[in-house]
Amino acid sequence: MVQMSGALFCLFAAVWGAAHAAPLEYDSSFSLARVPTEVVANADDPKTAKMLPLVFWHGMGDSCCDPNRGLGSLIAELESEYGVFVYSIGFGSESEDIKAGYFGNVNEQVAEACEKLAKVEELKDGFDAVGFSQGGQFLRAVVERCHHKLPKIRNLISIGGQHQGVMSVPSCLPGSGFLCKWMAYLANKGAYLSWPSTHIIQAQYVKDPNNLEGYLEHNIFLPYINNEKDANPLYAKNLAALDAFIMFRFSDDTMVVPRDSAWFSFYDGKKLIEIRDQPIYKEDWIGLKQLDDKGGLLFDELSSKHMQFTWEMFRAGVVEKYLLKSV
Repeated sequence: MVQMSGALFCLFAAVWGAAHAAPLEYDSSFSLARVPTEVVANADDPKTAKMLPLVFWHGMGDSCCDPNRGLGSLIAELESEYGVFVYSIGFGSESEDIKAGYFGNVNEQVAEACEKLAKVEELKDGFDAVGFSQGGQFLRAVVERCHHKLPKIRNLISIGGQHQGVMSVPSCLPGSGFLCKWMAYLANKGAYLSWPSTHIIQAQYVKDPNNLEGYLEHNIFLPYINNEKDANPLYAKNLAALDAFIMFRFSDDTMVVPRDSAWFSFYDGKKLIEIRDQPIYKEDWIGLKQLDDKGGLLFDELSSKHMQFTWEMFRAGVVEKYLLKSV
């Protein structure tokens, strides 16, 4: 692995600090193509009556709540059409939230999210959780670490998550701003070095099949929530308490490598190992087998590139299929 000089990290710190002074120009990793809808919100609509409140965690480059773009526009569609309550996890202002998707400590963000969710009155009777891209594994961490402290979480839905990590950090979309490109450069040069591994979000789920020793020794997030290190039996208990864990992959995903990490598959450097052929499933390290045994481990697909789907696709493939079931 290439070693990086302290001077380079000092330069990065200066650039990052300057970036905090004003909102950044960037392209979101969530590109929602809005389409007209024919259904309007109706308090008497049985769809509305059957939907639990929702908790969302957005992906890299997006923010929680801007109604004019990204995940915020999806939330606006849901609230308008179904009248459902949506709590979207975010950290600070919009620009701060975007930066928090690149830089910070995932463990600290998960702990903060747990504290926030415990205080949301609208969630007290239970909710469904939906994570987008890296938000998928972050919400899984919330379930594993905090489900016993929170109201009942019925379904965890991961859309294009990276549950067995990535071989290298996700690529930036064409037109992405400097922050994403600088993050990718630094993380790819030294994901397991001290500073990147504790300050770059994407480095905290890099799982290099050619350096698993470095992964287990230096990665501060993924090996812990996968119970590969310092196993915590509470994680399996909390995840198995879900009714269902639904994992979506994108059929044409070239941004995340390997694509099937979204289905908990792992590429060992030679071949792709599916979830049921791994020790994490066979020995039930985190409750996946318990979920599978009761029919609650589900795999689905959206026919698109990474996070490039329409409202109609989301409504038909996610909302109507998994969120409108009887509660």
